[in-house]
Amino acid sequence: MAGEKILLADDNKLVVKITSAILEGAGYSVEVAWDGLEAINKAYTENPDIVILDVEMPKVSGLQVLRLLRDDNYTRDIPVVMLTGRDRPSDMFWGIKTGADAYMTKGFKPEELLEVVEQKLREGKEGRNKRDKVDVPKAELEEEWILSRVVDLLDSKLFESTLLNELGSLASAGHDYRKTLGEVLEIVARVAGNAIGGILMIGEENIVIDVEAPVAPKLVEELKGRLLNLVADYGFESLNPERVEVTVFGGANIKEDEALESTPYSFVYTPLSSQKKVIGLAMLAQRESLVFTREAQAIFGMLKNQMSIVVDNARLYEAARQLAITDGLTRIYNHRFFQEMFEKEYKRSDRYNTVFSLIMIDIDHFKKVNDTYGHLCGDEILKGLANVVKSHLRSMDILARYGGEEFVILLPETTGEEAFLAAERIREAVENYVFVGGDKGLHITVSQGVATYPSSGIHDRYDILEKADRALYEAKESGRNRTVFKD
Repeated sequence: MAGEKILLADDNKLVVKITSAILEGAGYSVEVAWDGLEAINKAYTENPDIVILDVEMPKVSGLQVLRLLRDDNYTRDIPVVMLTGRDRPSDMFWGIKTGADAYMTKGFKPEELLEVVEQKLREGKEGRNKRDKVDVPKAELEEEWILSRVVDLLDSKLFESTLLNELGSLASAGHDYRKTLGEVLEIVARVAGNAIGGILMIGEENIVIDVEAPVAPKLVEELKGRLLNLVADYGFESLNPERVEVTVFGGANIKEDEALESTPYSFVYTPLSSQKKVIGLAMLAQRESLVFTREAQAIFGMLKNQMSIVVDNARLYEAARQLAITDGLTRIYNHRFFQEMFEKEYKRSDRYNTVFSLIMIDIDHFKKVNDTYGHLCGDEILKGLANVVKSHLRSMDILARYGGEEFVILLPETTGEEAFLAAERIREAVENYVFVGGDKGLHITVSQGVATYPSSGIHDRYDILEKADRALYEAKESGRNRTVFKD
């Protein structure tokens, strides 16, 4: 492959003399650059077939030169061999990570250099054939033009690395799942110019939205609608809009305003993927603008891989957390998680002088059901009861399986009288519900005990449980299918 042009960039005259002699002796044409700026200039003007680049050079370092060459469509396919007097592992690491095709230390044998050059020329032939001509400013402006390109490049890389670091910090934060999604959106929406952002995770009936600037309610609805419409485009089953729960961060920015209502908006979206599968959809919206559309697309292009990693980690963390705190049969919270939440609520009530209540539930004659219809039928009744009870609770209430056929409900900010009324509604709903079992289905009843805090005779949280348990015992002893409240 003799006759090909090699750009040799090095400020050491002895190295240049020796290296040039080796290359020219093999029939190559050698063009020399004595500093980083000259190397960048000649990479554009001389159209070299390969660049041999020293790491340490005046004005602009070899790594900066390499980064600029790799970020320009005209020069990115030129093979680059990094040549340095230092052989520290970190130098090789950064040289390769910055985009070098090969890395050699000074003191090489001539045949080693020629072998690397020939190999890289052969590998880079296809890219060389694709390069187009580039317009370079006049000679007196070249240094200013090159420095400007270097500064722009370094600024953009600083911008990108800052954002990636911000997102990366969320990957191991272990925050609440939706809060993590909201923080991801906050970062990208803020960078895109205080846009509104939304994420819909495939297979889940919820959308997280972050609002960074005042918007009309219609924009939130339109963002939700557009995300739902995209689901089918990616081959997934459509979601019922009425069943989709929306979590909004920055809700105070949603305002009824005529000017906001009439504002046209631009929408940009990107799929989020893990292991080559789409796991979610992210969207940004801002006042209609070609600039916003271009910038939002560029931001998504820059960040979507890291966004995907963060939201996938959050999704997997949440799935693992749910497995740890959920009863395997009924899919409600388990005994351990109830105890954790119960302790937190007890401490919160003590600290802020608030009230909360407990309801303990036991299925009447459950052993008889198991003996008559079998344990599979008993399992179906436990699952059905969990669903019936859940349907009569607030989102803030905690329903857990306490053990066997016993369930417990923690009701924050609820007096004993309010808890008793809630328990009665549950009891009546269970009595009227037809459960799976037998030829025509089964009817069951429950007995319930209610206790509240603060109340007399309670010195620690276990006293509350004991009081609710005594109330449950009284309900069963006095005939079952009833609720007893212990004040």
